[in-house]
Amino acid sequence: MQPNLSIEDLRAMPVPVPDLAEQIATVEKLDEFLRANTLLESLYQRKLAALDELKKSLLHRAFNGDL
Repeated sequence: MQPNLSIEDLRAMPVPVPDLAEQIATVEKLDEFLRANTLLESLYQRKLAALDELKKSLLHRAFNGDL
């Protein structure tokens, strides 16, 4: 607490809250972002795994003289 700010002053301060429709719309947007983020993360992980496999394959071929 601030020494010069009483609890009564805090209770008197308005706290803006969006209406329910706006809250729901915001949650839906956040859910959409979460789904997109999850999809991108999955794709990124698959690409990293594929790159790792390619690296192993190239190293194997290089050490066997197949390149």
